Amino acid sequence: MKRPPLRSADVSPPALAPVDFAPLETDRLHLRIAVEEDLDPLHDILSREDVCRYLLHPPLTREEVMGRLLRTIGQVRLREDGDLVRVSAVRREDQLFVGELILRVVSAAGLSVEVGWTVHPDHRGQGYATEAAAGLLDFAFGPLGAHRAEAHLYPENFASVAVCTRLGMRAEALHRLDIWVKDAWEDTAVYAILEQEWAARPRA
Repeated sequence: MKRPPLRSADVSPPALAPVDFAPLETDRLHLRIAVEEDLDPLHDILSREDVCRYLLHPPLTREEVMGRLLRTIGQVRLREDGDLVRVSAVRREDQLFVGELILRVVSAAGLSVEVGWTVHPDHRGQGYATEAAAGLLDFAFGPLGAHRAEAHLYPENFASVAVCTRLGMRAEALHRLDIWVKDAWEDTAVYAILEQEWAARPRA
């Protein structure tokens, strides 16, 4: 017996909503697109050996951080594979810069995005990474219309593993020695959550 098609010909394929990233508020944080004024606090994070241990690059110079900023300042579009926004997390009470996040389209056709976060070591242990990432996921699964969100990290980055767990993301894959970085092959752990799982998770 011939199997019926999975989708009828007159049904349009899914697509991300035509919305751009806009500033978000969480309980303690303001999440906005990175601006040039973020250079010094961002360099203070990305120049540190202990931070870059779990990033895909070595510590960066001030000029390298500036170049990185200039490539993404004003970028708010999230429509096609590879589209990426860099988001600064600042504390609402005093505008203190606490870290940076990314939101990237993994597959527009699959309604799949990636989230990532980096928090200054001075501000770790206060729940900022979890709170900021949750704000991005609310946007991704809400206005943007994503179906799935992933986080890619070093398996030994136990702080980020804990963030994924608090967000309700599950460990889906361990890719062994799949990426060449810093003159060596490294593993990648993939954590993920679906829109319906995000909607059903317990809220504090």
